[in-house]
Amino acid sequence: MIWCLAAAALWAVAVSLLRAPIRDLGASTVNLGKCLLAAAAFWLLVPLTGALPDGGSPAAWSWLALSGVVGMAAGDLCLFLAVRHGGVQRALVIFNSSPLLAALGAIPVYGEWPAAGTWSGMALVIAGITLVETDPRRGLRAGTLPERPARPLVVLLFGLGAAAGQAGGILMTRGPLQSVPLLPASAVRLSAAALALVVLLPLVTRGRLGLARLTPRALGRIALPTLIGTVIAVLFMMRGIRDVPAVISSSLLATTPIFSLPIARFVLGESMGPRSVAGTLLAVAGIVVMAW
Repeated sequence: MIWCLAAAALWAVAVSLLRAPIRDLGASTVNLGKCLLAAAAFWLLVPLTGALPDGGSPAAWSWLALSGVVGMAAGDLCLFLAVRHGGVQRALVIFNSSPLLAALGAIPVYGEWPAAGTWSGMALVIAGITLVETDPRRGLRAGTLPERPARPLVVLLFGLGAAAGQAGGILMTRGPLQSVPLLPASAVRLSAAALALVVLLPLVTRGRLGLARLTPRALGRIALPTLIGTVIAVLFMMRGIRDVPAVISSSLLATTPIFSLPIARFVLGESMGPRSVAGTLLAVAGIVVMAW
């Protein structure tokens, strides 16, 4: 469990470092840059560490590549579109259904039937995250107005698509990781995601504008948060997905907004309402229940 929590905490740090690049370059462009840099880093680490891709069946490697396309490319694209049409808070509240979808999917795929305490802990975590993400004080400071007039059905569909992508990526990754080393598995997953984003990025940007923004200077700006959030954190995430049931890993990986609170409050100087405090306590209680 600690690996998933560590990944969520590192993502919170990386997101805070990426605020300016996302504002200047766009979320999709930054996401593609992170995938490209992280994939290159993983392919460099594979021979240096001796973690050669000598295990796993062709099917396992194919599922890992597909998990990158589904979870990191298509899922992120759906989340981007949900935010565009409905704002950050509305989109993320729908996205919080991802642990539930992962739990339901793990039953037929892996035979993982969550215990009553796991369901209770997951419910507390989802409720806590939802409270944090709907805190009006955080929302006003973060700027959550949609780019276009809100369209509830469109937001719901894209939000559920993002949640399904996240859940599907976890489910597709868990099985192959039982026979494939973490480093080459991460390299394949991120490479597939980057290739898919090259195709998908023009759908949400103006022609080649998003790709043209990935200059050496732009890549340099996102190098440090990529190391923190897309290399180290992804390794932790993959370890967690491999070692614990999907319902637990997906719930814990969703706690990034909780770790973002102290950064937003004490580093970035953002305000925090009682709803955020209550949500944090609920999420922590949910983690304790799942661990117990």
